[in-house]
Amino acid sequence: MKKVIKNQTRTIVVFIFLFILIIPTACNKSKYRSRKLDGDKWIAKEMTVDGVAETSPPELLFKECDIYKESCSGTWITPNGGRGQFAWQFRNKGKEFELSNQTDHVHGIEDVKAGEQCIKYTGVYTVIESKFKSLVIESEITSGFTGKKVKIEFEKKD
Repeated sequence: MKKVIKNQTRTIVVFIFLFILIIPTACNKSKYRSRKLDGDKWIAKEMTVDGVAETSPPELLFKECDIYKESCSGTWITPNGGRGQFAWQFRNKGKEFELSNQTDHVHGIEDVKAGEQCIKYTGVYTVIESKFKSLVIESEITSGFTGKKVKIEFEKKD
């Protein structure tokens, strides 16, 4: 009898342990991935369109946000200092990433160029890889490159 109770107790402890391990992976991946970007600057380490590299990849500053209470926004910064604005969100349980140009005013030619670049890359992307300091996304549905494979590899800037 004692052996049966001991085995049942051990089984219950194993189930509780497994439940605790499964809970974090079952949580909303969109929120998890969004928190990873919040308030950080990410470098577009590589941007390609049908394998051809973008000559002036930007840095993206993701502003902190609560994905359930507001639209998330950020700043698109070109190497020459131009700035554009964008909205972003993870969708479909973190499997998709949407980037949408929101630039509504500019202060000079470099801002115009940043806004134009942001417009071209506006689209819905498939998340290929999402790690602590890297994010890889791909799309064939962007404003400036319809039907072409766009791939962006982001790296978190320290």
